[in-house]
Amino acid sequence: MLMAAFGDVHGNWPALRSVLEAIDAEGIQTVVNTGDIVVGYPWPDEVVACLRERGIPGVQSESDRAVVRFARKTDTLRKHLAPDDFEAHAWAHEHLHSANIEYLRSLPKCLRLTVDAVDIAVCHGTPSSVRGTLEEGMDVARFQRERESANTPLVICSRTHQGFSRLVEETLFVNPGSVCPSPGTEPTASYAVISTETSPWSAEIRCVAYDHAEAERGLREAGLGEASPGEL
Repeated sequence: MLMAAFGDVHGNWPALRSVLEAIDAEGIQTVVNTGDIVVGYPWPDEVVACLRERGIPGVQSESDRAVVRFARKTDTLRKHLAPDDFEAHAWAHEHLHSANIEYLRSLPKCLRLTVDAVDIAVCHGTPSSVRGTLEEGMDVARFQRERESANTPLVICSRTHQGFSRLVEETLFVNPGSVCPSPGTEPTASYAVISTETSPWSAEIRCVAYDHAEAERGLREAGLGEASPGEL
């Protein structure tokens, strides 16, 4: 099996467009999304519409959930988010079509699927917690606990924006990095290509250029300033 994974799009349509073009150019048919889909850049509706049109399965992050519940949790979010982050969530909610909000609402926190007889767990944080985090250099015991929780030979997660792959007791953990780069970092979009066609399984983190000027212009025109989606 050859598959691609991406996450942390944060409404950055120019970056997602470049990632999908690169994936399509390789002829990869199986693609998954690890969440943090809409908050940050001013194209949440375009991003969700694309995911729906292409049938790309994915998961809901805490930020995505906050957008879904924004109308009912406005006061709570105002208390817990920095002002810029609150405005970014408000903007995303206001600019999403109702059908796309319902799509976000329908996404699971952890997605389990089987492709070519390979069981896969896809999450934003960790298999055991949407707020959890896995980093490449963490103690092996941390990965072992998540391996037991997932009970799959392939775990795809994100949240940190730092791409990596790590094999722990025949379970491959993959973080595809971020489609939307963090402020102050190289303006490239990251994704992962995962192969189970050789032993041991492997994952390659790839970066592609995108129209960064278009993305920054979109931020300015929307009045969003520097994107800083944050985590709840």
